Amino acid sequence: MTPREPDQVKVLYIAGKGRSGSTLLASLLGQLPGYFNAAEVNFLWDWGLVENYKCGCGLPLQECPTWLAILAEADAILADTDIPPLASARVDRDQAAVVRWPKTLQLLRAKPGPHPRWKQLDRYTAAVAAIYQAIARVTGARVIVDSSKKPIEPVALGLIPGVDLYLTHIVRDPRAVVYSWQRKRAYPDRDEVEYMPRFGSSFTTTSWLTRNVLVEVIARRRPVELVRYDDMARDPAAVLRRLADFVGEPAGDLAFLTSESAEITPTHSVGGNPMRMSSGAISIKPDDEWQTKIPRRARLVSTAIAPPLLHRYGLPVRSRAAPADERGSAGRSPQTSSR
Repeated sequence: MTPREPDQVKVLYIAGKGRSGSTLLASLLGQLPGYFNAAEVNFLWDWGLVENYKCGCGLPLQECPTWLAILAEADAILADTDIPPLASARVDRDQAAVVRWPKTLQLLRAKPGPHPRWKQLDRYTAAVAAIYQAIARVTGARVIVDSSKKPIEPVALGLIPGVDLYLTHIVRDPRAVVYSWQRKRAYPDRDEVEYMPRFGSSFTTTSWLTRNVLVEVIARRRPVELVRYDDMARDPAAVLRRLADFVGEPAGDLAFLTSESAEITPTHSVGGNPMRMSSGAISIKPDDEWQTKIPRRARLVSTAIAPPLLHRYGLPVRSRAAPADERGSAGRSPQTSSR
């Protein structure tokens, strides 16, 4: 990795499939000194600046003093560009034109800008770069944690100017992911009750496979730190220290963390799993509920699709139900069940 320029911002980007533990990991990282958990920054542009859904602190994003200061600083950074104030710039439209699965090969081949034939990519990367820089300036954070997960986000591909990228890859058993995506859960950041989408086992496992393969492709270009969900659930302190070493910033004394729980202070997250709104004491235990409750057909379908990567990540090809004394109430912990 090339030496970091003095004005570069360290971004720890969490890539992988949703419901693999990224929200929990980002929340824990956000408790470390000098780390800012922005959560899924890719949702800032529509959920935050168009829909005005709630920040992790509980306020509508456009009423959150921290995000108002960040946006004002970002607008100042972009003052000499053709991008208007971000609250009205509709960067979500540029994002929608760029971060699309049919554009995967084009994005993988792209180099850092400018891109005369792809102005939407330049506008989007400039806006994201300004947000990262503004977060660092306003909060004093040395590391920004972005859990957007998509491996085709320009930041994951090293296309955002001024970013010193550290990529971590979170992986969970695909059958656990399938089970989580089939559960009914409501968004906690909406004024009216709205449920998160649910997907079938074929779609979810194919998506799991595709995303992880793309991270493997990226790993041929730059260092990637692998985090297994079960490792994090069993020993979160070890995972946090390893990632802190990876980015070269201290983890601190981890006084907020015990072997089975964490004391979480509110973060200013934008988008993500419902637990991003959680604060106070949360339980951190392996969630094995899926092993006994996943429908047999869903288990079989997922197991049939996923083998190309199961062995690579140390996951069994044939999953089995966990013994009763291992499941207990830990398998039903809402804090670790569906990130």
